[in-house]
Amino acid sequence: MFGELIVEALRNLQRHKLRSLLTALGIIFGIASVVSMVSAGEGARQQILAQIEELGTTNIIINAQKPPAEEDTKKAKGSYVLRYGLTFKDLDQIRTTLRPVIAALPVHDVKDWLWFRGRRVEAKIHGVTPEYFEHLQMQPIHGRVLTSTDASGRARVCVVRARVIHEAKYLGDPLQLDLKIGSQFYRVVGVLPDFTTKNPDREVLGIDDRALEVYVPFDTVVDRLGLTHSQSNEGSRETSRVELHQIVCRVDDEGNVPAMARSIHAILEKFHDRRDYSVTVPIELLQQRAATQRTFDLVLPVIAGISLLVGGIGILNIMLASVTERTREIGIRRAIGASQWDITFQFLVETVTLTFIGGALGVGLGVVGAYLIEQATEWQPVITPWAVSLSMAISCLTGVVFGLYPARRAALMDPVRALRHE
Repeated sequence: MFGELIVEALRNLQRHKLRSLLTALGIIFGIASVVSMVSAGEGARQQILAQIEELGTTNIIINAQKPPAEEDTKKAKGSYVLRYGLTFKDLDQIRTTLRPVIAALPVHDVKDWLWFRGRRVEAKIHGVTPEYFEHLQMQPIHGRVLTSTDASGRARVCVVRARVIHEAKYLGDPLQLDLKIGSQFYRVVGVLPDFTTKNPDREVLGIDDRALEVYVPFDTVVDRLGLTHSQSNEGSRETSRVELHQIVCRVDDEGNVPAMARSIHAILEKFHDRRDYSVTVPIELLQQRAATQRTFDLVLPVIAGISLLVGGIGILNIMLASVTERTREIGIRRAIGASQWDITFQFLVETVTLTFIGGALGVGLGVVGAYLIEQATEWQPVITPWAVSLSMAISCLTGVVFGLYPARRAALMDPVRALRHE
């Protein structure tokens, strides 16, 4: 019975192919909008989660920053050693005072020259401890990361990004490469993968996607490269002394992160007269991004729903016209024993069949739209089964909602008057 109704519905739709297609266009574009926007929103959500996970949801990241007032002071007094940022005392206070902080990792950064066969490129040297790689989930693709032996022996070894090997145009075993950093040579012991996507949150870690990244044992950097560095800037030379550029704190539980962040703020405010540091809490970034994402999750379906509303009104209009055209047919069906429910169900099946076909075409168009979004932007839409299922359900529901009135109008016709209709 139900199968016969579907066949009959397809036959009726086929009689007016162009009208059926034009009627379904509203549903097609509406469903395509739903699929594209939901997939874009899901892709953005997953990208945000991945970006925050790079920082670690149980981490608190403290960065040294140059106070803005220092620029005017330097210009007024001429060249001098600029002292700012985090100190070893800050590190000791955090380690000894805050018990939920299970690790506090020091980082000292140096910008220096890497020498490749007579040519030089500027690189960013990160002085880190061996635990740094574990806490930030950095896994090498060749070799190993730094070890406690490297740290205690102040070894001249380094871990590099794959881009460094590429820039050096080195074709041999990367673990046999000696890099010249400044005036000293360092043996490469491990290679980390390059970043596949741009993540502005990496700046919190002091990572610059455009720079060459080299990781050296912390004590080696402090002993061999020192804490005082000079660099030329717009014809002038600036000398600065920063003990620590960064402290990465690992908290035992996500629930303790907000309280530990407040405690860290209190410690730093006590020992710093000026605002020469910043505290970043990745889990708070995640919550802020999630709140923004929820707004998009509400707004985007509403925009797509407007397209579906327009499509539904078009279906309502066409089905009312169809009921008028088929008045005599309705009268004949009623005369041979069809009930009001039979007539209602017949027209509903026809409407839902039309919207189902339109929904299927809309899903296909939405997939194409998601691909175009990926090509035109840096977003990577994610099409999930639930999004497709939801779209098809909305499509069928649209058919029921906007097809019910024409179906009931057909069912409530007087059979005698319907048979006399010309």
